[in-house]
Amino acid sequence: MITEEDFMAVADCPPDLAFVRLERKFREMLESNLEQSNNGNTYSHYILEYMNHTLAAADALGLNILEHFSVPDPNNLSNLNETYDLFRRRVDGYTVGVHIRNIRVGPATSLPFDEAEKKRIRAYVTKIKDIVDASALETAKKEALMNRLNGFLAEVDRDRTSMQRFQDFVMAVAKTTGDATEELEPAWKWVRMVAAVFGVRQDTENAKLPTPPKRIEKPKAQIPPPAAHRNGTSRNTDMNDDIPF
Repeated sequence: MITEEDFMAVADCPPDLAFVRLERKFREMLESNLEQSNNGNTYSHYILEYMNHTLAAADALGLNILEHFSVPDPNNLSNLNETYDLFRRRVDGYTVGVHIRNIRVGPATSLPFDEAEKKRIRAYVTKIKDIVDASALETAKKEALMNRLNGFLAEVDRDRTSMQRFQDFVMAVAKTTGDATEELEPAWKWVRMVAAVFGVRQDTENAKLPTPPKRIEKPKAQIPPPAAHRNGTSRNTDMNDDIPF
């Protein structure tokens, strides 16, 4: 079942990446339903459900990639397999393109952390949460900051972590420390530790990008030497001879 958290997880994504992540959830649900079903008659039901969800996602996100498709009529499923195969090929082709585009521009917008890096970030954010929880910050502001921290941790658990979410995390801590500077000052140590993990990963991702080709400069124009006369003297010499002193 697709949960509200699944939809919230793509709230800050670009439309193309949001579609890819949602479609993956829809497909996982489809495959799970087909695997658990013992009734062959439910096959068409689950296929139609997947297509309906995927088409709705594309439409809601303003993507026209599936504009030539529609959900087949449940009362006329003679061409369901053929339609579904074409549908899947179109979705798969688009998905591959989105992944390639996001990999090429990844360091500028999001970063992929390995499990060890995610574990360190979680530990640092937990330290921040402990400091906030023990502070005398008023309840409403404390809860607001905790929600931001939890949202940031949810972002870190994804395949790629949005740089915008990281900036929001830093700004949330900065805004709250203005209300309780002394008590929350120790939290900045752990914010810097999180930033260090981001910095190392960003350098690693940038290093993977191809080096831009060196620009070949045009050869500089050279001034030709003075033309020599038949007797071996230059034209400049003749001109100098004509200049009176």
